[in-house]
Amino acid sequence: METRIVEKDSFKVIGMTLETLLKDEREQRNIPKLFDAFAKRVAEIGNRENDRPIGIFIDPPNYNPNSDKFKWIAGVEVSDDKVVPEGMEFFSFPKHTYASTTYRGSADVAHQAYNYLYQWVRESEYKLADSFGIEQVLESNDDGTVVMDLMFPVIGKR
Repeated sequence: METRIVEKDSFKVIGMTLETLLKDEREQRNIPKLFDAFAKRVAEIGNRENDRPIGIFIDPPNYNPNSDKFKWIAGVEVSDDKVVPEGMEFFSFPKHTYASTTYRGSADVAHQAYNYLYQWVRESEYKLADSFGIEQVLESNDDGTVVMDLMFPVIGKR
């Protein structure tokens, strides 16, 4: 994997959410179940900017992965928040600079991309700028492999 620095304008998302502990997610795999449930309802969102599902994690302040729950959003980018289907939520994210990497491999070990990108940020001239990250699956194959982009908002270390 390699890392690129990219700019992304502010964006809005409507989606379904869950809160989970990292260890529970690794054992129970509820995020893929959330995406399956969301896929059945995405047509209810009439103001979609595109049809590419987007996953976004939001960590609480001073996040401890061993004891704190994080929020996961399975959603799509939208133009506005005028109509939010029942059981879904609206989110708005600011313009940011992102550290981004593309993962190609087994969906079962896609968390390696997270480990890679967190390490890259720690060793780079950047630091995390916010407590969320974006995962966008570009390709999903019947053999269990995926191609996905992972993006963390960053700012330069001062």
